[in-house]
Amino acid sequence: MGETRTFVRDALGETDAPPDVVDSAVLLVSELVTNVTLHARTDLQVTIRFEQRRLWAEVKDWNSRMPQTCMAPIDATTGRGLALVEALASRWGAERDDDGKRVWFLLEADWRHSSNGR
Repeated sequence: MGETRTFVRDALGETDAPPDVVDSAVLLVSELVTNVTLHARTDLQVTIRFEQRRLWAEVKDWNSRMPQTCMAPIDATTGRGLALVEALASRWGAERDDDGKRVWFLLEADWRHSSNGR
């Protein structure tokens, strides 16, 4: 999972994305990659774009089974990934494609309230 976090931070390091948006992106991409590892059990591909104060990220896998949100018990150690995506993302979704599925989310940066003051 460290590779995923490093990849996301490096991908956004050359942008002017606020640190709180970068932190949210790192968390949410890590959660989606964990879901692929635990449930889809296929290779995966991560795509990230940051344009016009919007961060779009997608995790593609090669299993067509769609993800399901659930209400994890308070003491559960798993089962919160999609709930976090739902809570932090401006929008998110999952779509089947010809050879699997894509789960994506959008974070819209707000410079007026970001921790770096932009």
